[in-house]
Amino acid sequence: MKKVRILMFCCILLLVGCTNGIEKNTSKQNKDVAKWSKPRTNLFSSLDYPELSKTEAEKLIEEKFELVIPSFFEQSLALTQKLLRIENQVQYSIKSDAEILTIRGVIGKEDKSPNYVGLAEAQFQVNQQRKQVYLTKQSILIQNIAAGNALQGDSIRSLVKRVGEAMELPDLDQVMKQSEKKMAHEKNEGPNQLLEIYNDSETAKKQQRASRILTISYDEKHLVKEIYGLISIE
Repeated sequence: MKKVRILMFCCILLLVGCTNGIEKNTSKQNKDVAKWSKPRTNLFSSLDYPELSKTEAEKLIEEKFELVIPSFFEQSLALTQKLLRIENQVQYSIKSDAEILTIRGVIGKEDKSPNYVGLAEAQFQVNQQRKQVYLTKQSILIQNIAAGNALQGDSIRSLVKRVGEAMELPDLDQVMKQSEKKMAHEKNEGPNQLLEIYNDSETAKKQQRASRILTISYDEKHLVKEIYGLISIE
């Protein structure tokens, strides 16, 4: 009988442990990963590193500034390089001044036409009153810089969807259905159109969470000129 009680007690402990683990995992999943922050009281030094390799940039961000390379920043550059078949390596730069530190990654294709440029940016800001440093902005700009040429590589719809996935847009399937309708009607509009695929900035501000904006710009010939994605904390 005593052995049975001991066995039942062990089972109860095991079940409690599993429940706590599930609660912790759920809590972690519900947390907006774009709202990254950590304790910091010191301001940044005024520094400028205009030309860096990926390894150099990562080392500076992690060791010197004690920050992290944001996930969307990395994913968007890799996505741009893969889908647009850009062969160049990413050129990084880091600039800091007092409260603000910005890391940029630029990747481009200039030896063949059409020419593409991908520009990713992440910004950190120190709040000395709160004794925290925050990730305030992540963005990607995919740009066609050759007049009269459309973005090539993967289809525009696939490219927009992949950027949306990297941004972790909610209800992405529904967002894509609506965006396809907008893109289908774009040629009936005037030249130089800006299509807003997703924008939850007003709601995000009220709920004090990261906002997400995804847009497509067309030129005077109704060809895709830019795709822009932004994750920010206001």
